[in-house]
Amino acid sequence: MTLTAGTKLGPYEIVAPLGAGGMGEVYRARDARLGRDVAIKALPAAFAQDPERLARFEREARLLASLHHANIAVLHGLEEAAGRRFIVMECVEGESIAQRLERGPIPLGETLEIARAIAAALEAAHEGGIVHRDLKPGNVMVTPNGDVKVLDFGLAKGGASGVGSDPDLSASPTMTYAGTVAGVILGTAAYMSPEQARGKSVDRRTDIWSFGCVFFECLTGRKTFSGETVSDIVARILQTEPDWDTLPTKTPERVVALLRRCLEKDAKRRLRDIGEARIEIEDLIATRSSASGRVPVAKAAPRHSLPWVAIAVTALVVALATWFGAKVMNRSAPEVAMRFEVAAPKGQQIVVDGLSLRISPDGRSLAMIAADSAGTPVLWVRSLDALTPKRLPGTEGVYELFWSYDSRSIAFFQNDQYLMKVAADGGTPVRLCETKSGRGGAWSRDGVILFAPYSNGPLYRVSANGGTPVQVTHPDSGYGENGHRFPEFLPDGKHFFFSVVPPGADGKQEVRVGSLDGGPTKLVGRFETGVIHAEPDWLLSTRDLSLIAMRFDARALKVVGEPVVIGDALTGTQYLGSPVVSASRDGSLAFLSRQDVLTRYRWYDVVTGRDEGGPPLPPAVNLGVELTSDDHHAMLQVSTEPTRTDLVMADLDRGVTTRITQTPTNVSSAALAWDASKVAYDDEITNTINVRSLADGSVRTLLPNDHAFKRALGWSPDGRALLVSRLDPATKWDVLVVPVDGSAPRTLLHGVANEGSANYSVDGRWIKYTTDESGANELCVIAASGQGLPYQVTIGGGNGGFCRDGRHLLWTTSKNPGDVMIADIGSGESFTLGPPRLFGHVPQDAGTYSGIIGITHDDNRFLRLVLAEKTPDQSATVLTHWRSAIRKN
Repeated sequence: MTLTAGTKLGPYEIVAPLGAGGMGEVYRARDARLGRDVAIKALPAAFAQDPERLARFEREARLLASLHHANIAVLHGLEEAAGRRFIVMECVEGESIAQRLERGPIPLGETLEIARAIAAALEAAHEGGIVHRDLKPGNVMVTPNGDVKVLDFGLAKGGASGVGSDPDLSASPTMTYAGTVAGVILGTAAYMSPEQARGKSVDRRTDIWSFGCVFFECLTGRKTFSGETVSDIVARILQTEPDWDTLPTKTPERVVALLRRCLEKDAKRRLRDIGEARIEIEDLIATRSSASGRVPVAKAAPRHSLPWVAIAVTALVVALATWFGAKVMNRSAPEVAMRFEVAAPKGQQIVVDGLSLRISPDGRSLAMIAADSAGTPVLWVRSLDALTPKRLPGTEGVYELFWSYDSRSIAFFQNDQYLMKVAADGGTPVRLCETKSGRGGAWSRDGVILFAPYSNGPLYRVSANGGTPVQVTHPDSGYGENGHRFPEFLPDGKHFFFSVVPPGADGKQEVRVGSLDGGPTKLVGRFETGVIHAEPDWLLSTRDLSLIAMRFDARALKVVGEPVVIGDALTGTQYLGSPVVSASRDGSLAFLSRQDVLTRYRWYDVVTGRDEGGPPLPPAVNLGVELTSDDHHAMLQVSTEPTRTDLVMADLDRGVTTRITQTPTNVSSAALAWDASKVAYDDEITNTINVRSLADGSVRTLLPNDHAFKRALGWSPDGRALLVSRLDPATKWDVLVVPVDGSAPRTLLHGVANEGSANYSVDGRWIKYTTDESGANELCVIAASGQGLPYQVTIGGGNGGFCRDGRHLLWTTSKNPGDVMIADIGSGESFTLGPPRLFGHVPQDAGTYSGIIGITHDDNRFLRLVLAEKTPDQSATVLTHWRSAIRKN
């Protein structure tokens, strides 16, 4: 070792040696910048100036940088300091398989999990054109929480590389930190394939041989091939068979057959793809789990037996016995679909909007987002065999979640800022990367996370260990595509579904299937909501928000046959293109049942909070209101269908309503002009801002479809300009001033945060708006010209508006949501406020549905939504054996 404890290489301080080999010395080091331990691999001093060694060393770094997999140690960077080139890697805690084997053979179940992880890591490397060439127990680590990491790609070879490299170096084994040099060389040689031992060219099949050796050794506690010298070991590799009798007597035949395929000396007869081994092992794990460990076993057969024939015969016998027992003896009952409810955590409400409820892939747990009385969303996990859910600290501000393939972890978006992950049983959440307004994600069996970091734009991939996201899809603006959202992996872990936004003129989402290699995508169909894949060959979506299932041909990547109805009515979602159901691999579904929350409007006195009765409007699914200047009429947003929201004008004295929007539309925002002569609204179907005259009914498009989401906010007092929020992938929601005469819009607010909820003061001098730059939505005021610094009104969150007398500002705060505050507006050139004082109170009783919704122009009364009838608390529905619930159309 040439580096000692305390030596500094740039920001890294050497702590202790970890190992050494022909291509490098490995040390534990401390990263002073990020406060973490890392592993540093440096060239030995004797080779630091060798061009061949340097070239190979840098090639190793490039190879590692191209690998992104949960079971492969992460590369942090290639750096140089103090005249030394070194690689900075993830420092993997735990013990190596070699260390574990010092305590004896590893039980079958544990071995299968280790072998699956190794196979998955090699599969990812092979698909990237990389061959490890030095797989052995010393290069596989098991972390304290059971994760498996494959290390040391120092001899890794690119699929088309190797030109100009030293053939002797390519064929020789490396050394890891394991004692004497001789012992190390012996340990490495034991895992060399026959073609590698002969010095011939190697490909991915040499890794499959080494994998078989490691797999065999885990089960037996003994090396597959051993000897006193390297020559003895090589001779046994080339000439003898493994001692199959050393395998445990209860080793399943399928494991023995797999080992024989991996340890076939003739590379042409060897298992050709490590992915086949991974699939076989996963099937074995699933079989053992479902049968409580009762897997057909047999003593290792002689070399010339036909293991695959034996497997087929065994499977046939088992199948016939099962059929006979079930059909003839009538000893097993058919699967029956069952529904049961899972309540929200005590004192919490399940968040209905977005992907707030997901069942784990193994079907054993529910993850849900629930909010307390202050509206703070938090992630909870409920094991289905437990009575109460568990709160996961550090997940405040969560929205949209998805499970890891192994059901051990949960990924989620937080505060429109980050993609995070957390262990399902608790722990400190880990930041994976930055996002703006995430719209869905999926976690593959290979440790790849595919996600939409923005409300519009492409899908990206990132390692489940974090890193720099890499773009995968490419929205085609020429075909009107705004972005791609809500990916869902197919079982192969390579292909995925995703939704295209905006929806078509019929309001339906286009769902396509893509692949991680970024190739062409293929249309699957058009659906009301996004789709999920339910194994083995079904897609689930909705029709009129009722659950439907469709057969899916995974080879042809297309829907076959007609949809069939399951029938449950599901909640909608505020996010276009997202699914509203989740599925586990054991045939269970989880979803939120649709509850049409009927509300009615009530008048309240601002000062006293007294209920003064309501206008004679019938109960409806009301979403918003804006009063006209006479306070006798109001523009209402009403959900008329599960996937449609319209605008109506209501006579508050007579209880008569007239629809404003006539054509099929879905309005999410609207602004009534001060003189009530026209209304501006966004149409999510056409992705435009439209202005409708209330005098003659004419409609004109104010902002065309420019492939960005937009919201109508408020009119200038003279009716010449409209405030519009527009989503920018880089800066989130911005605010524009849009002249109605068709001249170019002007950007008013264009920061790094979300700006919205903007409106003019009575004299047109000021604009109030909200921004979440501090982490909470704060009420601010800026000059209508956009010049000067903004004035922040609230601290800790709040919103409000200008009084119609032009002299005051009213607002409520998140800290004291029931209190209405008021302050005098200064008369100077810059915006100022006098001392705030309590103006009134909004009752916070359980019967209310929302806060202040439309204050009268004398600021004395306000309309407020209240529940028209008692609505039960939202609970999650779990449907088991869902295929048994299908009924014919």
